[in-house]
Amino acid sequence: MDVVILGVAGRLEEERVRLGLKKGEMAQAGNVSASAYGNYLRGERIPDLAALAAWASAGVDPLYVAIGKRMPALLSPDEEMILGGYRQLDARGRAGVVALIGGMQPAAETKHRTEMVFKGGVGSVNQGDYHQNEALTIKIGGKAKRKAKPD
Repeated sequence: MDVVILGVAGRLEEERVRLGLKKGEMAQAGNVSASAYGNYLRGERIPDLAALAAWASAGVDPLYVAIGKRMPALLSPDEEMILGGYRQLDARGRAGVVALIGGMQPAAETKHRTEMVFKGGVGSVNQGDYHQNEALTIKIGGKAKRKAKPD
């Protein structure tokens, strides 16, 4: 077995583990049979471009699998560190990062004022979905304002 082939096999397995896939799922993601995937892992064959492209769609870094290098020229050192940390997170952690980034985006400009009026007695239930991109102030009850006494 060639050292290059073994390197590809090891990196392919590393990417599978990083993505949390079973071997059968990884084979399916690359549109290859389980036996072909086994051949790749044993270093008996090298994945073709079609398999690498399919794996790329599943989140595999095909450049890393092929030559052992990530694409740092396309990323700044900060971006590379953030991406590396993101890739090590579980699904819940990734969702949190996506939510955090989404919350940091500038608010969309709204050209109209959104207003909702709720009426009902104590204990009434209002249901439904409401989405708003700007601050919301809710005033509930309160004492009536006193009128100034005439002198």
